[in-house]
Amino acid sequence: MPDTHSHFRSTEAGPPTHDQHRPLDHPRPDQLPAGLADLPTIVALGPFDDPEYAEQLAGAFTVVRQVREAQLLLVGTGAHRGAVVRRAAADNVETDVHLIEDPSGQQWTDLIAAADFVVPSSTSGVPTLLDVLAAGRAVVVPEHPATVGLVLPTSAGLLYRRGDVNGMAQAMLRLLTTPELRNGMATRARDAGTRSRAEIDTRYRRMNTAKTGRQFKISRLSHAPN
Repeated sequence: MPDTHSHFRSTEAGPPTHDQHRPLDHPRPDQLPAGLADLPTIVALGPFDDPEYAEQLAGAFTVVRQVREAQLLLVGTGAHRGAVVRRAAADNVETDVHLIEDPSGQQWTDLIAAADFVVPSSTSGVPTLLDVLAAGRAVVVPEHPATVGLVLPTSAGLLYRRGDVNGMAQAMLRLLTTPELRNGMATRARDAGTRSRAEIDTRYRRMNTAKTGRQFKISRLSHAPN
């Protein structure tokens, strides 16, 4: 997909400067992943298997583009990823939508680093959300018990209701246009993600220790004399 600039212009106040619209640890233009323009960047993580989410994401990005220059990276695959592209084409913002197959390792890290904020899909799962938070990026996530419990108490991102295109768009615009809010959330996200992963690791180690102890006890009993 071509990496041209958008057809839309920003509001009369003008687009934010580079220093205004970037996270504090955003890479320099020469460090961006190949093919990406130095524009405010929304990274949407797949899988894109939910048709309602795909339509909502595309509609919200169209609203965003009517107000601000930005690019949307669709990272991952899914049966309905094409629906996002088709909707973007119908709304004349397809040149700002970029497809990236499932990345791994350093490529995933670079993509998250290039994001102003991240929009996990409705089916991304908690482990992916924790990885994004631990990487220090604010998120825009649906109101779901699994995500609300991680994001809301620490104010690491903004929530939207399923099916509410305007609500999702407004959450995106708040993060794009309010760098102080976005950077504060990113800092809290890193702390929350790191802490949550450490707690999960601790529980996993305790479970393994308890399992090993039970197996050792059973082994001793099976070898005990009658």
